[in-house]
Amino acid sequence: MTGLAGLILLGDLPSSAEADFPAFRAKNTPTPDSGGATLSPDTPSATSAIQADRWNTIVIHHSGRMAGTVRELDARAKNAGLNGIGYHFVIGNGSGLSDGVVESGYRWRDQTAGAHVAISPGAGDAERRRANELNSNSIGICLIGNGNRQPFTESQIRSLIELVRTLQRQCDIPGSQVLLHSDVFVANDPGRFFPADRLETNIDP
Repeated sequence: MTGLAGLILLGDLPSSAEADFPAFRAKNTPTPDSGGATLSPDTPSATSAIQADRWNTIVIHHSGRMAGTVRELDARAKNAGLNGIGYHFVIGNGSGLSDGVVESGYRWRDQTAGAHVAISPGAGDAERRRANELNSNSIGICLIGNGNRQPFTESQIRSLIELVRTLQRQCDIPGSQVLLHSDVFVANDPGRFFPADRLETNIDP
């Protein structure tokens, strides 16, 4: 997603917890494609509060900007009329948010619907229903950066793979339901430099 202008973001639900964005506690692992982070038991994805039966899809995005933080994305979302950041997770690239660091937003902590799947203005009822369904039941992951301008960092991709694997196992999400935003919306997001084949090869089937 290169910007919020001209897009309708659906499924935005109010939340009373919008101030803090707790980071995953992670430690780097050197094994290729085993993930850039090993999530510890106190991460949101390992808590008993997860509504595992609710989440059936993962949708991957980019922020559209070369640098950024969770708070900046939150501010952009609020300026666009949302309650706050529309994604459940953000992965930094070292420009603003540390390289490979995964942060969860209030939507994951509170287990509320995302606001990350977009539709074009004037979309029909079927497209709107599909977007609402995805925002209600899919986990939105955003990579800081612009995948149409340059590749994401190695640490970002490793962390993404590990995060996706963890969410798949926690919520029983098959690989066929790990999607790019461009799979569900006409946009080059997360961009032409996103390593889709590598992701597909390294996540659970």
